[in-house]
Amino acid sequence: MKTIALSATTCGAAMAAALFSTATPAAAQSVQCGATYTVQPGDSLSKIAAEAYDDASAFQIIYSANADTVGPNPGVISVGMRLDVPCLGNTVASTAAALTEEVGVERLPFPDTRQIRVAQGSNWAPFANEAQAQGGMITEIANVALANSAGGTPYKIDFINDWGAHLTPLVTDHAYDFSLSWFKPNCDQIARLGEDSQFRCNNFNWTEPMFEQVFGYYTRASEPEVTEYSQLLGKVVCRPSGYATFQLEENDLKEPNVTWVRPSDPNECFTGLVAGDVDVVALAVDTADGAMVETGTTDQIRLNDRLAQVLTIHGVISKNNPQGAQMLEEFNSGLIAIKETGEWFEIVRRHLTEFRAMTQG
Repeated sequence: MKTIALSATTCGAAMAAALFSTATPAAAQSVQCGATYTVQPGDSLSKIAAEAYDDASAFQIIYSANADTVGPNPGVISVGMRLDVPCLGNTVASTAAALTEEVGVERLPFPDTRQIRVAQGSNWAPFANEAQAQGGMITEIANVALANSAGGTPYKIDFINDWGAHLTPLVTDHAYDFSLSWFKPNCDQIARLGEDSQFRCNNFNWTEPMFEQVFGYYTRASEPEVTEYSQLLGKVVCRPSGYATFQLEENDLKEPNVTWVRPSDPNECFTGLVAGDVDVVALAVDTADGAMVETGTTDQIRLNDRLAQVLTIHGVISKNNPQGAQMLEEFNSGLIAIKETGEWFEIVRRHLTEFRAMTQG
């Protein structure tokens, strides 16, 4: 098993506006990066991003900078809402340690109780990818957070590319303390969730959110906009295999209410949508943007922004870990610290900007 490790010892009525609305926004106020923008009638996050960056798909950066203001549905913003529009340049260098390679062994060593051990997967750009700088966005956020945590406990982050082994047995058997890059289901609706999501709710504690990702439902542009989840009942929904399904389950978009298609490649969802083989693609917006560019289907597909959801990405630790409470508190203290200093957002901005440049040429 090959691993790559990171280590450190220090280190008024409101008017709803759709995310991809076709309405023409008011032009009375120009959008400039580095300034505050007041939402006008007809505005959307994508239109504001297009004005600020000449790139509508950069709306995730504006959302990340204003998540507390916008709330859980990025597809709906209100007239008069004041949004910070960050500039994409002048990035701040990370305080995270450099990546180093390690020779893996078949049998994992017994965990060092004086060290926090963290497992990360790969091949999920821009969040977890050992080919990227600092191992991707979530890897770097974890690295910097632990380096800035209140306890200062030494830590180590290993890339273990078999995602299926992370929760069981690595974390449940305490070979690793944390596993990174997991979406948190709505455990308050556990009865509506599938078996895998129920297992996560019942057996793991979650770090504070490491990133908020926008999740969307895509249909053919030639068809009417979908505004209610109930309109998707009876449809064929494409969700790539290995991807979490709790966000569909929470909205009753599970079999037999819908028919799931689970290809291995997200690109197949969009080619299938255009061909009429599936009715809906359910995918995170950043992943979908790259897939639509690669398949040349962008102009033929609609993002139904009223159905947009915000999913939070976390690290998880076993509820049975004897040092779990202490480690979770330490991890969270670092996350809170780098959000207060602004370093968290600088990491997010850099990775999203680089990923857009890579996927859009």
